[in-house]
Amino acid sequence: MSAVPEPTRNGWFSLADLRAGARAILPLSIGAFPFGLAYGVTVVESSMDNVVGWLASFIVLAGASQLAISDLLDQGAPWFIVIGTALIINARFVMYSGALAPAFSEYPKHWRIPLAHFMTDQATVTSLLHDQRERDRHRRFAYYVGAGLSFAVAWWIGTTIGVIIGATIPEGLQVGFAAPLMFIALAVPSIRDRAALIAAVVGFSVTLMAKDAPMNTGLLIGAAAGIAFGLLAKTRGPEVRDDG
Repeated sequence: MSAVPEPTRNGWFSLADLRAGARAILPLSIGAFPFGLAYGVTVVESSMDNVVGWLASFIVLAGASQLAISDLLDQGAPWFIVIGTALIINARFVMYSGALAPAFSEYPKHWRIPLAHFMTDQATVTSLLHDQRERDRHRRFAYYVGAGLSFAVAWWIGTTIGVIIGATIPEGLQVGFAAPLMFIALAVPSIRDRAALIAAVVGFSVTLMAKDAPMNTGLLIGAAAGIAFGLLAKTRGPEVRDDG
């Protein structure tokens, strides 16, 4: 018996579903471009080698940790602090892995590792919202590829242009605003009940309060607090759902 399931009539790479994933994540991909642009400019202005900083967008593919790495290297932090900080910031992907595991378990084994590389915040939320409606594993697969790859391409293009043009961007042109706006846009569609709202509010508030936490752990602390309060809200009191 073959280890790879036979595709349905849609196939593993249905162009329609690839395009659907790309369209769904488009607003966030548009936000990824200036965020990548800001990172590229940061690389040029930092002590990091331009090629190394540029390649990080392809190898690491995680904007928050890439910016933290650049900042720590400029401060002369030892390598274990740099790596440890990046791992702590990216620890949230462990939670994402658990959320995506049911869908990923249906995919061919040789695709799971490369697909995991495109597991950004944005691709995760976009795909999870789609998975709630779509049960066909082949269509889920193509949708995830379309969303994850198109978002990554936007980030790569932004980074590349930022590294090329470097410090020629006028100081008055602020592109860093794209990051917080993108994450707000990411969170809003997933707030569908009282527990999700509580988790979002608590997570956002705690992250702000913990913004000066050592080793850039504020995001992780905020995420943990949001999850804890969200789970508590689910176990206490009735849910108010909007099924419209």
